[in-house]
Amino acid sequence: MSGPAVTGTIAGRAIALIEAPSNLGLKPPAPGKEPGTRRAPDALRRAGLHEVLRPATVTRIEAAPYDPDEANAGSVRNVAGIADYALRLADAVGSARSAGLFPLLMGGDCSILIGAMLGLRRGGDYGLVFIDGHTDFYLPEQSSTGGAAGLDLALVTGWGPGELTDLEGLRPYVRPEHVVAIGNRDHAPRRPAAIPAAADALGCYIDLAAARQAPIDEVLRRGLATTGLAALDGIFAHCDVDVLDNEVMPAVDSPQPGGLSYDELATLFAAVRATGKFAGLEITIFDPDLDPDGAIAERLVRELARAVLD
Repeated sequence: MSGPAVTGTIAGRAIALIEAPSNLGLKPPAPGKEPGTRRAPDALRRAGLHEVLRPATVTRIEAAPYDPDEANAGSVRNVAGIADYALRLADAVGSARSAGLFPLLMGGDCSILIGAMLGLRRGGDYGLVFIDGHTDFYLPEQSSTGGAAGLDLALVTGWGPGELTDLEGLRPYVRPEHVVAIGNRDHAPRRPAAIPAAADALGCYIDLAAARQAPIDEVLRRGLATTGLAALDGIFAHCDVDVLDNEVMPAVDSPQPGGLSYDELATLFAAVRATGKFAGLEITIFDPDLDPDGAIAERLVRELARAVLD
């Protein structure tokens, strides 16, 4: 007779898996077509995610229907749906924290960061480690797509329309000086706007080249030291899988050459865990429509379990 199932843990806490199947923050990949990121939680479940993580709870927060045509110059597409979704995600994150669990959000696109950080902000002051192949630190007028998934770091730090940046009067959900952004390899110029460069605004900005000037965990530790870590209630980690090398993770909406290896990503997660303040994690942007045989999802599941489980 077998004993009770053992739940997986991250940072010493059982996992509250929050499925966030949203594509509201992305442009259509083709006219009239929905981005496939909405199907990522289901694809990862089929690839064995639940079996390897063994979460204590699983919650699914459904997003509003995607409108492929809803975008005006200088505005954010699907803004009302994203705002509503952020509030509901924040509730799920808050419930997980109140229960003593580790919230692991499985997106979905990067706009889910709004709800994650709002949920934490309701209960204190948190830092953010932003692991992403793009900086995502722009205003809507600098975006050619109107997608919140390309603006998310600016939005959670207080830049952008109040419908997304000031929910419940809690702007900013994370203070810019409490953010470490690492892994960016997109240096395409943007049109000028009333927002500072990420390197000037954030607590620490480390692009991919700078991250490799020393052991990557050492680089991140130095970055975290600039955030006033001791005074924070915890650290949340955002991971857009497009930070990974395109050779191992091509199933993303904005691929670029190069990127982190899975080993480097695991090292970054270990450095966050070593702070003793790892408060939650989200994984975003995986698009199963670009992984027809499921092989990329299966590897992502294996590597994620290796990287984050205690």
